[in-house]
Amino acid sequence: MRIATRVLAGVVCALIVSAAAPLRAQAPATVRVGLVLGAESAVIGSDGPIDVLDGDGSRQDTLGGGRLMARPAATGIELGGTTYVGAVRLQPRAGLLQLNARPYRGMLELRRTPQGRLTVINALDLEEYLYGVVRSEMDPRWPPEVLRAQAVAARSLGLYWAGRYAAEGYDVRATTDNQVYGGVAAEDPRSTAAVDATRGTVMTYGGRPVFAAYHTDSGGATENSEFVWGSVTPYLRGVDDPYARDAANQGHEWTLRLSLADLEGRLQRAGRPVGGIQRLDVAATSPTGRVISLRVIGGAGVIEIRGTEFRIAIGANVLRSTMFTVRTAGDAVEFAGRGFGHGVGMSQWGARGQALAGRDAVAILRYYYTGVTVGPRP
Repeated sequence: MRIATRVLAGVVCALIVSAAAPLRAQAPATVRVGLVLGAESAVIGSDGPIDVLDGDGSRQDTLGGGRLMARPAATGIELGGTTYVGAVRLQPRAGLLQLNARPYRGMLELRRTPQGRLTVINALDLEEYLYGVVRSEMDPRWPPEVLRAQAVAARSLGLYWAGRYAAEGYDVRATTDNQVYGGVAAEDPRSTAAVDATRGTVMTYGGRPVFAAYHTDSGGATENSEFVWGSVTPYLRGVDDPYARDAANQGHEWTLRLSLADLEGRLQRAGRPVGGIQRLDVAATSPTGRVISLRVIGGAGVIEIRGTEFRIAIGANVLRSTMFTVRTAGDAVEFAGRGFGHGVGMSQWGARGQALAGRDAVAILRYYYTGVTVGPRP
């Protein structure tokens, strides 16, 4: 989920800044990532033999590798022409497994859903998962300290979401539903170095990993969680964020023009039909200027819609944030806004600006996340 975090200096800082800093011994953490959800089939590849394991880790079979078609079967999984009962886990004897021609570390697990479709899960070490996340969520050319802040935020989120989709057999999805994860193809030596430099370091609040929300650009101020998601999270408090104002950030200020007909169609497809739209008014804003609710005035009446719901209906990449003003101009509406994303937690462009100003990763994190502890994974 292109989403963000905050931090402190001192001894904790050494955990992040120095890759050689000793950390408390920890058991490896495994994360289970839903890669393919509800598909008809998938192609599994390997350059060498693959061990097929059952649910308790016992080896059922060894396959020769190459390209193998996987499909759901009546009793489990069909793989390379052989049907296996129940879910199966695939472990390469050497090298990496591929899913639909993309390489992944760790193991792949194939499951038949109750609807008779195929789910493919990547089970791997948390740190190796982060190799494929940090590069997917942040430009690896950015300063090392902001990459390290991103690594800690992503690690905290990975632990926060553990078991979120337990009924479906995995912890997180490889999409913006949680964090974008692209496997080995998405790795970069610079972001990998940031993960290694912060290995095992997380943010906690009350002894538990935090929901380290992050986003692209705050537009000049981050937001309290309740104005976006409706509930108060004590460490997700809004702060002024002048660091996001950067000449390199050409999307910091933006405009959008939509015809009333286009607006009506987008709302209808989102299940909020309004016939004959005449005007769009902002009904309420947060202290930072983000739109909490709007009134859509149509020929048959008026509906009120939350700003976050409205943005999703229009398209989150079209209406870049809810920090906007709007005016009706003839047969169109014109938006003038700032920032990109939901605005809660760490602003990635703001974090970049702080790193360029000389702040370290811990200071960046503490700026965006109120009252968190940064240290070894609990």
